[in-house]
Amino acid sequence: MPTIVKNAFLFLLSVFLFILYIKNAHFISLLFLNNLVEIIIFILVIILIVFVVNKLHKWIGTLRFTFQIQVITSFFLILFLAHELFTPYFYQEDYLKEVGLEKIEGFQQLSNPELSNKERDELAKDVVFKEMAASYSITGSYPKVDAIEKMAIIDFNRHFNQFELTVEGKQPGRESVGTLQYTFTKAGLEFKIIGFEDLN
Repeated sequence: MPTIVKNAFLFLLSVFLFILYIKNAHFISLLFLNNLVEIIIFILVIILIVFVVNKLHKWIGTLRFTFQIQVITSFFLILFLAHELFTPYFYQEDYLKEVGLEKIEGFQQLSNPELSNKERDELAKDVVFKEMAASYSITGSYPKVDAIEKMAIIDFNRHFNQFELTVEGKQPGRESVGTLQYTFTKAGLEFKIIGFEDLN
């Protein structure tokens, strides 16, 4: 049993550190001058993770309650990984719908000509995933999504670490009803739009 707990602890700790790297890789992405540099950095990160895990394992082995520490830490690491893989399932449906509608309303404001470039960039950072916001800011090209009046949610789905909202409502200047589907994922402490599709 102690061997199983030790191996599980080492594995979960390695996965935890690797996920931390993946979630913060955009800070290092500026160094990726080409694929070779990217591969070298990736290999160095793997080596660093193995080194850190071994050092932590040896240090924990010197403590009095090694087995208990490994069991408790493994439990919390499992909770962390479950939260990362199935984030929307940890939140109530009403909360996700409310947050989603708030982000959609902000997203539809991106094409508002009255906004300055700085205001538009700040709004994009608040409502869309960081890579999308950076892309919009660099290119200066923001999606032109017609605002929907009297927006109503017609479908809600959770998929692993993302959730989807399908909304419909009347689009200004059109007689037809507009239907759009938005995909959200957790970014930091909040959910943000990672994709959208016009279903008309």
